[in-house]
Amino acid sequence: MVKSQCTAMSKQSGERCKRTPIPGGTVCITHGGSAPAVKLAAQRRLLEMIDPAFDALLRAVEECDEWPTKVRAAIAVLDRAGFGPTTSLRVEEPGHDYTNLTSEELKDRAMAIVEKAASVH
Repeated sequence: MVKSQCTAMSKQSGERCKRTPIPGGTVCITHGGSAPAVKLAAQRRLLEMIDPAFDALLRAVEECDEWPTKVRAAIAVLDRAGFGPTTSLRVEEPGHDYTNLTSEELKDRAMAIVEKAASVH
C-alpha cells in the first residue's frame, strides 16, 4: 500500500514534505490542511468516493463466489451504513417467533430474506 504524502515543497531544501495529508486532502496541517477551504475540499473528495465504493462492494457481494470475501464486503457495507458491530437491530414480524429456531433454521431464514431482498434490485 502506498502511503500518501503531503504535496507541499520545502522552500529551503526544495524537498517534498514527508508528513501525511489530512484525510481526503493533498496537504498536511502544517501546509494548509487546517484551512476551512482545504478541509471542505477534502470532505467533498471523500464524499464523492462513497457511491463508487459502495458499487464496488455490492459487485463483490453479488459476483464473488468465495464466502469470506462476500462476508467481508457485506460487513464493510453495513459498517459504513451505520450498522457496525456495536449496533443492535431488532426485527419483529407479526406471527414469527425466531427464539425457538435452531442455528440451521435461522441461517435458512436469513438466506431467504437476503435472496428476497436481492431479487428486488
